[in-house]
Amino acid sequence: MRLEAKWKLVLRVVCMAILSPGYSTTSSARKIIPPDMVQGDGGTLRAFLLAFGYPVVEEHLARKVRAAQIAGIARLTPFVVAANFINAIVVAPVFMRFQPVSYVTLWLAAITVLLGLTVRNWLRNRQCPILETSPRGPAKAVLYATGFSLLWAAVPLGAFAGGDTAGIWIASCVTTAMICGGGFALATVPQAAFRWVAILFVASAGALIINPVEASWLLLFLLASYTAVVIGSVASTGWLFASHFLAEAELEQRDELIALLMNEFEEKDSDWVWEADSRGNLRNVSERFLAASGRTHMELHTMGMIDLACSLDHEDAQTGAVELETVTRSRAAFRDIVVGVEVNGEERWWSLAARPVHDHRGGFAGYRGVASDITESKRASALVSHLAEHDSLTGIGNRSWFLKQAELLLEDQKREGHATLTLFLIDLDNFKVVNDTCGHPAGDELLRQVADRFTALSEGRTVLARFGGDEFAALGKFVSDQAATAFAEDLVNVTRKPFTIGSRDFAIGATVGFTRLRDRLDTVDDLMRKADIALYKAKESGRGRALAFETEMEREVREKRELEADLREAFEYGRLNVDFQPIVDSRSGKVVSSEVLLRWLHPVRGEVPPDTFIPIAEHAGLILPLGNWVLRKACAAAAQCPELDSIAVNLSPVQFMDPNLVGVVSGILAETGFPPERLVLEITESVFLRDQGSASRKLEKLRDLGIRVALDDFGTGYSSLSYLRKYKFDKIKIDKSFVDEIGERSDGLAIISAIIALAHNLGLEVTAEGVERKFQVDALRTLGCDTMQGYFFGRPDPNPMNITSLGPTHWQDTETKPDSATSGSLKSVS
Repeated sequence: MRLEAKWKLVLRVVCMAILSPGYSTTSSARKIIPPDMVQGDGGTLRAFLLAFGYPVVEEHLARKVRAAQIAGIARLTPFVVAANFINAIVVAPVFMRFQPVSYVTLWLAAITVLLGLTVRNWLRNRQCPILETSPRGPAKAVLYATGFSLLWAAVPLGAFAGGDTAGIWIASCVTTAMICGGGFALATVPQAAFRWVAILFVASAGALIINPVEASWLLLFLLASYTAVVIGSVASTGWLFASHFLAEAELEQRDELIALLMNEFEEKDSDWVWEADSRGNLRNVSERFLAASGRTHMELHTMGMIDLACSLDHEDAQTGAVELETVTRSRAAFRDIVVGVEVNGEERWWSLAARPVHDHRGGFAGYRGVASDITESKRASALVSHLAEHDSLTGIGNRSWFLKQAELLLEDQKREGHATLTLFLIDLDNFKVVNDTCGHPAGDELLRQVADRFTALSEGRTVLARFGGDEFAALGKFVSDQAATAFAEDLVNVTRKPFTIGSRDFAIGATVGFTRLRDRLDTVDDLMRKADIALYKAKESGRGRALAFETEMEREVREKRELEADLREAFEYGRLNVDFQPIVDSRSGKVVSSEVLLRWLHPVRGEVPPDTFIPIAEHAGLILPLGNWVLRKACAAAAQCPELDSIAVNLSPVQFMDPNLVGVVSGILAETGFPPERLVLEITESVFLRDQGSASRKLEKLRDLGIRVALDDFGTGYSSLSYLRKYKFDKIKIDKSFVDEIGERSDGLAIISAIIALAHNLGLEVTAEGVERKFQVDALRTLGCDTMQGYFFGRPDPNPMNITSLGPTHWQDTETKPDSATSGSLKSVS
C-alpha cells in the first residue's frame, strides 16, 4: 500500500510529532491509530508509524528499532558538535556589538554545557553500544533537540530585535543552516527532528513578524516552504530507515524458520540433515543418512563428506568432490553441489547444501546442511542430454553435438599449430527412391544401416553425425591430402555395396564434399561453407563421387550469388527485356510466328546468356514471377500485332510444375486480351522427369483453352518418342544440334527426315531451330519441314511489328554463329 492512500493519517502523525513528540509512546496512541488501520498493510504504513514510535510491532522489535534510531543520531554526533561550536564562535562576536555581553556569555555557557553533555553521552555509548532501548531513549533525544533549538532560537530573535544588519544576515544564514543540518542529523528520530525544526521556524517567523524588514513577507514565505521541504525529507528518511530495519528483521525471522524446517528433513524419504565438526568429520548421523549412505555409524563417524564424495570413480563425481573440498576449505556457505557416492556397489548422486556453524565465541565449529538423493533426476538429465546430442534414429551424433565437437577440435588445432582437420559432408544418392517405393520404415532402416557402415569406417578416425534426412557429416585429423581423399572415397565406396531391407536389395551410393583446414583464421562455419560448396560441385558433376574444395569453387559460388543479386535488382527495376525471333513458313518464306526470347543486358558483364541466368532464377525462386512477367509482356505486345499467327513462349520445368499454371496463363490471356489460339507454350523433356501424374492433366487443360503445346529440343533426351505417345502435342521443334550437322554428317539429314516424317504421321507441325545458312534452308525445305527459325531469317527485335516485314529479300547467309542465337528463350537447360 502506498502512503498517499492514508494521507490524512500521515498528516495527523506528523502534526502530533511536532506538537507532542511523546504522545505516540502512551497508551492513548492506540486511539489515534486504530489497529485495523494497519491490518492488511504490506509494511509501508507500519514502517512509517514505527519510525514515529507508535506501537505497531512487538515490543522486543520496537526496542531494537529505537536503539538503531539513537545509533543513527550518534554516528553524526561529532559533526553536530563541531557545527554547533563553529556557529557559536561566529555568532557570539557579532552579537556582542548590539546585545549585552552578559546575555551572550550566558548563551555561550548554555551551549557549551549542552555540547559537553552530548559528547559525554556519545563517548559512553561508544564504549558500551546500546542494542535495545525503551521509549525513554527517543524522548531524551527530543529533550536534547528542544534544548538546543531553544538556545538557537534566541539568535534570530536577538538579531531582528537589535536591528543590526550584519547580525540579521549572520542570524539568517546560521538559522537556515541549523534548520537543514539539524533536521537531517536527527532524521532517524523524526519526533526530535520535527521539534528542532518547529522551534527554529517559529522563532524565525516571529522575528520577521515582530520586527519586519524589507520584503519580510517574501522571506517568511521562503522560510515556510523551505521548512516544509525539510519536514517532508525528514519524514521520508525516518520511514525508509524503519522500512530497512523491518526488512532485516523479517529476513532474520525467515532464516530462523528455515533453520527450524531443516530439522524436519530427517523424516523425509529423499532428504536428510548432515553435520560436520570443525575438522570435517561427520557427527549426529541420522537414520536416514545411514540408509542413504549404506554405511554404519562407526564408519560414518570416522569419515567426512569429502571422503564420501571421493568414493565414486566418475569424472563428474571427481569434479563435484573438488568443488566441495574448495568451498569447505574456505568455510563458506554453499548449495547445489552435486557429488557422486558409491553405495553398496551402486552409483548414487547427492545434492549438498550447508552453511557454516559458529560457537558462542564466533569461532568456526563446522557445517550443518541438508543432502538430497538426486540419482533419478541425474539419470533423467543424462538421458535428456544424450537425446539432445544424438540422432534418435541412428544413435550417432546430431548436428548440434557435431558443431560443438568441431569447435573443440578446431581450438585444439589452432592451439597446437596444426592444420590436419578435415570436414566431410555426405549426401546419399537415390535415397528418395527407397522411401517412395518401400515407404518410410524401409528408408529409416536404410539410414540405420548406412550409419552403421559409416561408424565402422570412422571409428578412431573421425567424429560422425547425421544432420537430418539423408545428410551425414564427419570430422577428423588427416596428415595429408591423400589420406583425406582416400577416406572420402571410402565413404563413397562403402555405400555402393547393396543394402538388404526385407527381401530386397538397394544400391544407392553417396556424394562427398570435403575441405581441409588451410587458414588458421577459418571458423567451423567457414569449413562447413567450403565443404558444402565442394558437395554442391560434386553433385553438379554427376554425383557418386568425392570432391575436395578448391578456392576456384568459392569464386564461382560468389559470382553466382552476385549474379543472383543483380538479377533480382534487374527484375525489380525493369531492366530485363523480351525480343521476338521470327519463325518463317518454309514454303512462302513469310514470318508466321515468333519465339519470345528473354534478354538481360548487364551494365558491367554485358549480355548475360539465358542458359546462365535462368538456372540462377530457378534456384533463387525467381522463375515463377519472371516467367509470368515474360508471358504477360509477350502477350501484351503480340496483341498489337495481328500479322503474327502465333507467338511461342518457353515454360521452365519449375513453371510447369506450378499447380496454379493453368489459372495463371488464362488470367494473363484475359488481362492482355490475347487470343489463346495464337499462343504456343514450349516445354522440354526435363518437365516429364519431374512428372508425378499431373503433366497430362495440365496439358489437356491448356489445350482445352485453345493453347497449342510444343515439345522443344526434340531428339536430345532419352525418351522423346515415348513422350509423343504418352502426351498430346501440337508441334515439335528439332534441336539446333541436328540442324548444325546438315552438310557435315551424312546421317544428320537422315535423322531430320525421320523426325519430320514421324511428326507428320502423328499430325504434328515441325519447326527447325538454329537455321543460319542458305544450304540448311534448302535442305529443310526439301525434307518438308513446316517452319524454321534462326539468325538466317533476321535478328530478334523487341517490337514484333518489325519482324513481320522480313522476307526472303532480307535473308542473309550468316557464317558467324552468335553467342546467344538459339539460347535466348526462357527455358531450363537442365
